Amino acid sequence: RAALGRLTVTVRSSRFDCRRPLSARRHPTLRVPSSKMASTNTSDTRPTIRGVIFDMDGTLTVPNHDFALMYQRVGCVTGDILSEIETWDLERRDAANQIIHEMETEALSGMAVMPHARELCAFLDKHKVPRGLVTRNVDKSVAHFHKEHWCVTGVTDGNTDTSVGGTDSNTTPQNRLAPFSPALSREFKPYKPAPDALLKICAEWNVSPSQVIIVGDSAKDDVVAGNRAGCFTILLDQHGKWRREGTENDVKKTDDNGVTADNVLRGEMVPTEIVSCLSQIEPLLREKYDVGI
Repeated sequence: RAALGRLTVTVRSSRFDCRRPLSARRHPTLRVPSSKMASTNTSDTRPTIRGVIFDMDGTLTVPNHDFALMYQRVGCVTGDILSEIETWDLERRDAANQIIHEMETEALSGMAVMPHARELCAFLDKHKVPRGLVTRNVDKSVAHFHKEHWCVTGVTDGNTDTSVGGTDSNTTPQNRLAPFSPALSREFKPYKPAPDALLKICAEWNVSPSQVIIVGDSAKDDVVAGNRAGCFTILLDQHGKWRREGTENDVKKTDDNGVTADNVLRGEMVPTEIVSCLSQIEPLLREKYDVGI
């Protein structure tokens, strides 16, 4: 984790516990495609997927932001640090943004691609499924991710070398992956959990939100934004901390991007699917969705 004044970088082992995806139910308010964006679902009733949108920090990259410390240092008392500081006076807002900027800049030095992210995206590219990115981080961090870790040769996704900047023998000019497009950072407002960024990407792709999946590690930001947009939602829960309402035998406090709350998924926080590893998504798509296979 990166924190101002005491930079410590944690790069987790590539040996994630890739358990089977937990059973899931779809969000009940998926939007019906308009005539302009007609559904192309196959006769076996599997939903057609025409685009996948990813969160960045903690989803495409290994978690290395100390959001709880960021909330503490900034003095945020609500569940949305970015929206809260916009209500502050200019002097206080500038000071808060400086703290956030410094912590995010420090985190860049520890950035690493999440294990299995490349394989999943190569699968999507093979089947001509567009990939987008929506993050509450800044443009600078997205550019760094693309330039230094994604659209380059000789980088690692954690599967062959857990050292940052190590050499991944599977990454060559022939299998180098294209950037995510569109890639919307927090310069685009309103931020997640508002659905606006997701809906903008769907409009650019000219597809219905009901034919798009969002993948993210935050129930309060990624899943809620996806449900509000009418997308399918996949929650990346690497450590099995979340429980669905009605199955919560061991309710505990958990952290969700700096906010402490019960580990129970309710209402808009209920995802379509839960996985513990990105490697589980390709087989899930093959089994439950039509992605042009």
